[in-house]
Amino acid sequence: MNSDDALIERLRRMTSALDGPPASVFDLARAAFLTRDIDGELAILVADSRFAEDFDPVRAYGEPGQGSWLLSFQGGGLRVDMEVAEHADRLVLIGQFTGVDGGDHVLETASGRRPLVVDDLGRFVVEGLDHGRIRLRCRSADGTAITTTWVSI
Repeated sequence: MNSDDALIERLRRMTSALDGPPASVFDLARAAFLTRDIDGELAILVADSRFAEDFDPVRAYGEPGQGSWLLSFQGGGLRVDMEVAEHADRLVLIGQFTGVDGGDHVLETASGRRPLVVDDLGRFVVEGLDHGRIRLRCRSADGTAITTTWVSI
């Protein structure tokens, strides 16, 4: 390696360390990689009570800042309804799957995967979550892999 090649390599390392790509690029690349299941179905977010015009409530809205909201996903024969509640800077998900089999149910976050315990009625509770992006993975009643879109909680 001549001195010019060594200098270019050294400059490349310096600029990479000082002015690398933003963290969001890595987050989006990871999300794209994790959605590579081409045989699966995507369940999209169809309702979010944080945006009142998109959500048809079944009960009165709480006070703003109450720290609780509702999310609904649908697709591939699946429906997931969840309440997200905040308790002491940690989050709790309370939800129900409709149209799934009794197989694996997984919650994915930036920090990894967490298996869900789902009862015979499709209900689940997840406690101690941090704010951030999440999605759910499961199988429909006909065995198709279904993944929800990423959502920030």
